Amino acid sequence: MSLFDAVDRRSRHRWRSTVAVTIVLVTAGSRVASAQDLDTVLTIAGGAGLSLGQGDGEVLTRASPLFLDVDVGLIFDSDRSLEWTPSLIMELQGRVSVGVNPSLKRVWRVKSWLSIYGGIGFPLFFAPFTLLGVEPAVGAFFQLLPRFGLAVELHSDVFFVGSDLPEDSVVAKMDLSVGVRFDL
Repeated sequence: MSLFDAVDRRSRHRWRSTVAVTIVLVTAGSRVASAQDLDTVLTIAGGAGLSLGQGDGEVLTRASPLFLDVDVGLIFDSDRSLEWTPSLIMELQGRVSVGVNPSLKRVWRVKSWLSIYGGIGFPLFFAPFTLLGVEPAVGAFFQLLPRFGLAVELHSDVFFVGSDLPEDSVVAKMDLSVGVRFDL
């Protein structure tokens, strides 16, 4: 075997490897590209409710602060049965606060104009205090026009970590919100 045969074999091996890697990358790239289909919806809702917490050895109740939620629903591959929803939360009464609430909603279309959903979120307030919790929710979307509708949601928050909690306690909230929904 000559030096030229060894170089030629290495070149063929590199060429085959390059072609194989290229085919894999193109195939994977086309799958990733097809998975990039994204629809978005914007929901702006306001609401209030009831808060429960512990204090002085007893359960205290008070009205929840009026709040505003701005949700951006992300719908992948036109699958409207799942909606990933990063949200911005702003409490507008008392100690004004800001937080985020990443959530996932499972949506069922009941009629052409009505969808209901159940969801789970993880609210995190970060200013001026910290609170972290979990939020189960149920709600409905009422489609009034092709790209416009109303949204109603009932959710319950349980906050178990944060600088705004008394030691060894939790804060629970039950809130109702109503808002508008735009298909973007």
